[in-house]
Amino acid sequence: MTQKINIDELPVTAQFLREKRLLEDRGELALIADGQPFKHLGYFSLNPGDNHFRGGHYHKVKTEHFYVISGELEVSLVDLETDEKATIRLRSGHRVEIRPMCAHRFRAVEHAQVIEYYDALYDPEDDHPCHDFA
Repeated sequence: MTQKINIDELPVTAQFLREKRLLEDRGELALIADGQPFKHLGYFSLNPGDNHFRGGHYHKVKTEHFYVISGELEVSLVDLETDEKATIRLRSGHRVEIRPMCAHRFRAVEHAQVIEYYDALYDPEDDHPCHDFA
């Protein structure tokens, strides 16, 4: 599974870094990606609930990137080449990259806000449903 997904946490610092979080009394500044081209930028929010999820699919071509603005999510993953399954938790400040052939489904543990971005135009032909989550 580690070949299909990468999770990191933006450092919280006042130093000059191209990718970081700055937390101040007046609010938060997040420098999510600097120097990476992208053609698609989206946002979604997700509320907790038994049938509330986003995703439930995989891509054969596209690599997706997500940044969790707020909240906490549980992400179910299936590596379609090895059948390995995993569930991970993401929280505010986490950035995740999901590579092709890794099915993913997001479920909110608490209300969450997420930015989605990638370096291609949206292609509905590259969304393939998956129902085999752990």
